[in-house]
Amino acid sequence: PAGAAAFCIDRFEGALEVQVGASWVPRTPFGPLSTAEVVRAVPADGVVPQAYISGDEATAACLASGKRLCSAAEWLAACRGPANTVWPYGASYVAGACNDTYPGGHPVVDYFGTNQGIWNMTSMNDHGINQQPDTVDPGGANAACVSAWGAFDLHGNLHEWVDDAAGTFRGGFFADASLNGAGCTYATTAHPMSYHDYSTGFRCCQ
Repeated sequence: PAGAAAFCIDRFEGALEVQVGASWVPRTPFGPLSTAEVVRAVPADGVVPQAYISGDEATAACLASGKRLCSAAEWLAACRGPANTVWPYGASYVAGACNDTYPGGHPVVDYFGTNQGIWNMTSMNDHGINQQPDTVDPGGANAACVSAWGAFDLHGNLHEWVDDAAGTFRGGFFADASLNGAGCTYATTAHPMSYHDYSTGFRCCQ
């Protein structure tokens, strides 16, 4: 991109492989990581990307694959394309292009059937939340949700951590991709890099 150093960005959000003996096997994308798991990042091409991941864990997973977490500037350049559009696919919002229109009320409330006593790390990391219908889509499933550079799902699907020590994830997710900015400009800055819940994902750059 003009004005930025050359870089590569994964075309898809990140999935994880976990080390089992001498082999690497796909990890379930549902539920948070345990400290015992040794993981590395792989592009979620046609598979459900990893949610429930912190910025610190995403950083480590990218490094384990010889990559790194994208900077905010890189992520924005990849999303907005050479024409600097607001949405990855263009200048105007297109309903249904990306996974950003969860039809229920709130996915956590829908899962637990109540809005009482659920706004805590244990409940918001329950593996069942993202196994509900109309939550996370496999990488690339939304064919129109692609940037000019060929990167899918930069808007909606899962929030994506970027390399910011203060803690920032970008792009919105399946149940909210508008409250904190339109399209590529969406950014959440309310959490530390150690935070994770059902909505937090990532992708790698190099």
